[in-house]
Amino acid sequence: MEPEHDRWARDLERLRPLLGVLARQNLKPRLWKDIDPSGVVQETLLEAHRNREQFQGQGSRAFVGWVRRILLNNLYDALRKIHRIHNDVDREIAINEATSRVVIQLSGGDATPSENAMKNEDVLSLAAALDQVDQMQRDVIELRYLQGRSLAEVAAILGRSQSAVAALQHRGLEKLRERLKGR
Repeated sequence: MEPEHDRWARDLERLRPLLGVLARQNLKPRLWKDIDPSGVVQETLLEAHRNREQFQGQGSRAFVGWVRRILLNNLYDALRKIHRIHNDVDREIAINEATSRVVIQLSGGDATPSENAMKNEDVLSLAAALDQVDQMQRDVIELRYLQGRSLAEVAAILGRSQSAVAALQHRGLEKLRERLKGR
């Protein structure tokens, strides 16, 4: 039987791609240069591991929610630090809108526990597959499909032409499909 400590570490590591998606979705793209989403994810995983005795819930849904809350708190802290450094009121986080999409996907409404488990696995698989796509392609996919931005908006955010963004999107979706087929 697997030791509790090892299982806890494995369960946290499985959340890394999902936390990466959440971190990037909760930060406005122009903040990515000031706040490294992967750094916030790493800090979150370390904090969750250190404070595992504080987790009082039961089940994967409660576990994901607990770790997600740690991530959001860490994002708020990073933004407060940036705000103090830059004193720029416009540098804020859009947590509620972006995370509500993921929470809706994870909660599943009136679904049965087995349906919720399958849905959770799908979300984790998608996040893991996105984590394996080239960063620029992943940024395009997340901005287009998770944030619902237009091609023109994505091009402006990333400082690329619309045709370059369209090509990145096409290649990124192809790679994403390949990754998901292999699961």
